[in-house]
Amino acid sequence: MSLDWTKKTRWLSFVSLLALATGATIGCAAESSSDEPATDDGTSVSTDDITQVDQSKVKRQSIGNCWLYATTSWLEALNKGATDVEQNTSESWLTYWHWYEQIANGRAGSEISTGGSYGTAADLIARYGVTLEKDFIASEAESEMSNRQSTALNAVNAALKSGALKDPTARRDKALVRKELDKAWGLDASVSARMDAVFGKAVTRTLDKSTYAQNAAKTNKIIPAKDFPARLKDTTTGQFVKATLAEAIGKSGGGWWAQREGKYAFNEVNYPRDAASRRAFWKRVQKALHDEVPVITSWKVDFNALSSSTSHFSLEELQRRGPGRQGGHMTVMHDYQADVPGFGLLKAGEQATPEQMNAALADSTKISFVRVKNSWGGVRPDRWSDAAIPGYHDLDLAYLDGPIKECSENASGETDTHNCPNDVTPLWDVVLPAGY
Repeated sequence: MSLDWTKKTRWLSFVSLLALATGATIGCAAESSSDEPATDDGTSVSTDDITQVDQSKVKRQSIGNCWLYATTSWLEALNKGATDVEQNTSESWLTYWHWYEQIANGRAGSEISTGGSYGTAADLIARYGVTLEKDFIASEAESEMSNRQSTALNAVNAALKSGALKDPTARRDKALVRKELDKAWGLDASVSARMDAVFGKAVTRTLDKSTYAQNAAKTNKIIPAKDFPARLKDTTTGQFVKATLAEAIGKSGGGWWAQREGKYAFNEVNYPRDAASRRAFWKRVQKALHDEVPVITSWKVDFNALSSSTSHFSLEELQRRGPGRQGGHMTVMHDYQADVPGFGLLKAGEQATPEQMNAALADSTKISFVRVKNSWGGVRPDRWSDAAIPGYHDLDLAYLDGPIKECSENASGETDTHNCPNDVTPLWDVVLPAGY
């Protein structure tokens, strides 16, 4: 189908909802509260037995960069499937470079845009690789939520408005941009030195174009995508292989509309309009989940659809309460529940046989909800009292199909629930690997 790209990306590139309680309005929809401490009780790792996507621990965003949390969750799951080791890669690292490119390439105004997309994240990884949180901001290596991201955002915005980066000439000085970002992020001198060694003070090298940078990365705790193992399926043989993150992200096709290139490359697949095409879409998603492949998904949040008791997003709940705060969001699919012909209810969180999963691909299967790993924190009694897995949410298919009312934003960037002129489908797209 033809997707309304401007509506889909309004949350990615302009003002959108950040949180229910912080009052911030930039970037992705985020279930974050500045007065509620982050929890980290070790219960956020999935032990689910249906699809067995081997997820990493749930984290909690503090700014509007859900797309980076979704992407790092995705790559951590791919890596864990290949190595049986859980890595804590740094969302802050990719956020740093996203801000750098905005400023140095003349795309920043008086404030940083925290929003982005899977394609943007993939290109950042290709250029700058990944690093472990302990090697970027060591004090947050075990934290569920990064407070440094929030303080860095405030500092960078101040520099853009009235500080060292307020003038266009200053922003063209890439060494100065790096210096101001390092200061805003509070980076240790040793971290800045390692970044200088790989990329240069003025970022004269990137990993995708410099063999020198790739070699320097090996001794400076930066991991090029080609050196980060990933479990991927060879669609010519049907077997899973130990490949690399570079193969998973592929190469940019040259624009947001173009498919990423490569034998294993993951790509965005838009949600169709008609029922038959939607069922075919869901079968592709099911096949990926059956193969324990994490599936990134983009969707529209209306927080009045969220049940405070069950952590479900329900169309019935939304219709009962009426429109609430809205925003775009990215999460990682993990599991689903469905009524399967010949077998009855295939429950999320319970072990399924190969026969059941094969039968679940029938045209007449009715999916009731998909379960997603979120970036709103694990245990959140201030937002929901019970979840099947801490930090995971169940998105009812009726909600994802919609339609729901899309509301306008007021001058402050907040949802105007009295001005909701459009009907929209909440589910926008998923990111699937080649061959599905």
